[in-house]
Amino acid sequence: MSMVLVFTSCKKDKTEEEVQSASDKSTTYTLTTQDNVIVDHWVYYSFETNSEVSGIDSSNFKTSDTWDIAFHSHHVRLNGGTSGAGMAAAYDAGVVNFSSITQANETGYIPDTFVVNALYAGLVSDTPVFQSTDMSTVFENAFTVDLNTQPPTYSANNNVYVIKTRTGKYAKIMLKDYYNDQGVSGYITFKYQLATGDTRNFE
Repeated sequence: MSMVLVFTSCKKDKTEEEVQSASDKSTTYTLTTQDNVIVDHWVYYSFETNSEVSGIDSSNFKTSDTWDIAFHSHHVRLNGGTSGAGMAAAYDAGVVNFSSITQANETGYIPDTFVVNALYAGLVSDTPVFQSTDMSTVFENAFTVDLNTQPPTYSANNNVYVIKTRTGKYAKIMLKDYYNDQGVSGYITFKYQLATGDTRNFE
């Protein structure tokens, strides 16, 4: 009687994190331009090109159709409302699992407004600057600001926000960090995912 030995290899099961990573369709991006040194200097970003947009400043941001979201210090600006000619607006979905938001709401989006005396980054004679500007009030709780430290420190609240983009499409986004890998402030890291096609669904 002959005996055949069959050897099989044992494949380690994927961890939950690896499974999620394999199906994750989000994009994580860290600003390459510092957003908190010069007063009224915003860094503009396009969801369509997945990149920062140059050539936009206080003279043309309201008429430009090349950007969706912009950052100055811990403030956010969207291309809609008083900030632009686009359709952009947002709502705060709260502290929830990013993947748990599978569909954007149809209503409830708040457009940008003109805010009086917002705390700006950039110092004049070492004095904090307050300046009126157009911005999204929805994102004002995205970072907790500790003004008792010098310089102030910023901590992400890990809320997830849903945006109607300047073209009327949908995206979900989380602002994850105010510091880059070298610990330098003003280089915001954010994670976002666009809805599929012209739907409100995040698949």
